[in-house]
Amino acid sequence: MKPDNKKELLRKEMKKKRSSLDNAARNEKSRKIIETLCRTKEFEQSNTVFCYVSYMDEVETNLVINHILRNNLKLYVPKIINNEEMIAIRLSNLSDLEPDKIGILTPKTGEILLEPIDVVITPGLGFTRKCERLGYGRGYYDRWFSKNSVKTKIGVAFEIQITDNLPVEKTDVPMDMLITEKNTINMQ
Repeated sequence: MKPDNKKELLRKEMKKKRSSLDNAARNEKSRKIIETLCRTKEFEQSNTVFCYVSYMDEVETNLVINHILRNNLKLYVPKIINNEEMIAIRLSNLSDLEPDKIGILTPKTGEILLEPIDVVITPGLGFTRKCERLGYGRGYYDRWFSKNSVKTKIGVAFEIQITDNLPVEKTDVPMDMLITEKNTINMQ
């Protein structure tokens, strides 16, 4: 089976696993993940953070976004341009977000990232214990990582999203760290 076909089957399987969590379990596991994230030295020593805005059944990021804003760190969030490219836009207030075409909250307007990033908090459908990542299939994060200076790439996921192997291609960018509700794996 070709890597693309394997990836598509894995994506469906991982989406199903992740959506099997009820809201209470998802919220509790997300809280544990974000608390662990905020205690890492990489996060504690950061000044600039790029963080996804959670959508549907992803690890909930509102807690970390609020923490970043309260502590006056520079926060950037993703915005997809023309269904092709992801850019990082500065966010100063949650009220500056609006739903895009599919309902993901994105910045209405804002300053585009022009500086190195200390920490990127990255979503994914699946991860391995070697911090390999299975994304959603559009390549936004892999392309963004290849063009931007990032000190630490942190994947956040529920333990049920961890798998032994992923069909990895040379364009797939691994994470430096992976945090679940039960484990922290640091590859740096």
